[in-house]
Amino acid sequence: MGARSIGRPRVAFVCTHNACRSQMAEAIARQIAGDVLDPCSAGTDPAPEVDPGALRALSELYGIDGTGLRPKTLDELGEADIVVTMGCGVRCPVFPCAHREDWGLEDPAGRGPEAFRETARVIEARVRDLACRMERGEIPGVTAPVRADVLRALADERRLAVVASLAEGGETCACELLEGLGIGQPTLSHHMKLLTECGLVSARKDGRWLRYTLDRKRISALGDALKELAR
Repeated sequence: MGARSIGRPRVAFVCTHNACRSQMAEAIARQIAGDVLDPCSAGTDPAPEVDPGALRALSELYGIDGTGLRPKTLDELGEADIVVTMGCGVRCPVFPCAHREDWGLEDPAGRGPEAFRETARVIEARVRDLACRMERGEIPGVTAPVRADVLRALADERRLAVVASLAEGGETCACELLEGLGIGQPTLSHHMKLLTECGLVSARKDGRWLRYTLDRKRISALGDALKELAR
């Protein structure tokens, strides 16, 4: 997990019993996307305990210790920016939020260990997608988080010059950046590694060179988030 963010949106994962899918979603989200969102979970009719199959899958796949996990009621959640229901037809009419979505996940309870592992993998993919959409400002009513590693990546004159060049010229070959910035290959590689790792830039191989593209949506969402902080 990366550095913490400013203004992480709170995401509530909700199902009926808060014993399996929503518990796994909270735990997985905290581990793989806790730098961009603040996860929590609850159930409309909480079970007495978390399903052992869910705890086993979290431990086997992610090394997560589920000792402290317990089913919770909606009253324990507080406010949330995003509510994600797991697919059990649960409704939260009195739970206000800026955005809701349903993931339509089949309940793995009673179907064996592999069903729990597969559900966990699907949840991981959904969490990564949700975090990406949040960072790109694609969820209406939810301000993208301001990640510390993104700010650090931009806190350099040459990296800002790279971002400006990509913004102006679109996809650009590394050879053009080397010539335009007047720097050596190792220095450019260092800067581009930081920009790609934080998601501001993507790269693709083209012969012996890499070509770089700026994620304009992510840059735009970052600008909106910084404006929100200044209010």
